[in-house]
Amino acid sequence: MKEHGCQAIGITSPSPNNGKTFISANLAASLSQVAREITILADLDLQRPAIRSLFNLEPAIGLGDYLAGDEGSLTAIARRVEGGNMVIMPSFPQQVATAELAASERMTDLVSEMRTFGGKPTIIFDLPPLFVNDDAVLCAEQLDAVILVVEQGVTTKKQLEASLQALYPTKIIGTVLNRFSGGIADSYDYSGYSSYF
Repeated sequence: MKEHGCQAIGITSPSPNNGKTFISANLAASLSQVAREITILADLDLQRPAIRSLFNLEPAIGLGDYLAGDEGSLTAIARRVEGGNMVIMPSFPQQVATAELAASERMTDLVSEMRTFGGKPTIIFDLPPLFVNDDAVLCAEQLDAVILVVEQGVTTKKQLEASLQALYPTKIIGTVLNRFSGGIADSYDYSGYSSYF
């Protein structure tokens, strides 16, 4: 990420329940252990925010409120994890058209403000799944890069190809093959791997 100047990274998947939120939270927690600056975990899955549940956060103001113009301070939204270098910026369910929020000037302001929040943090955004609505693509346009979570036996080649097309020209810096049922010692035919991608 540092080598390519990637500070703001989105995590998404082609469809729901591929494990993107779990990956987002674990990546942010891991980075916060090694980074000198803080690591921000931000929930931009405005229709089905799940970071709040992972961390047992009580309903309060969140990023959706900021994007809607109801809250002007990221400090009021930020929750610092005790004893660590991680800050959580949760969302709570919104009763508005989230695509309008994702495409708004407030989204540009949000990402810009986060880039200097508490120094020069690494920011991990938990985005919505790509094919649920347009939110993930609209948000990704504001970010430096995206990581795509795919699930073994669930994500199809067609979904993966469509995901790459939908995200273009946003840089994709990697994929996570989630819920892999094989083992390191399993014999594996790599010849089919490149054709799958």
